[in-house]
Amino acid sequence: MEVLLVNGSPHKQGCTNRALEEVASALDAEGIETQIFWIGAKPVGGCVACGGCAARGACVFNDSVNECRALAADADGFVFGGPVHYAHAAGSLLGFMDRLFIPTAAQASRTPFA
Repeated sequence: MEVLLVNGSPHKQGCTNRALEEVASALDAEGIETQIFWIGAKPVGGCVACGGCAARGACVFNDSVNECRALAADADGFVFGGPVHYAHAAGSLLGFMDRLFIPTAAQASRTPFA
């Protein structure tokens, strides 16, 4: 089993990463493989409903979303971590999540998330 942990903070080695490392450590202790993916410090926008992903199988905006999609295909579960700004997750993480799973909704519907 493999779990992909997604760091949605603009700070690669910040508090969110430290929390994800703790989760990864607990999972590793149970024999579950883990990998932490950082979405980067650049802004990640949400889906613009262009429909391009239906034809390509990937988002038309070639950024960290498509990089993560290759890793996500092999994952059995996901943990998303990000800073909380004004009572919700950071906008880049929300946009990232929207675009990551829209083209692969059928696959994502069978994968646990946390």
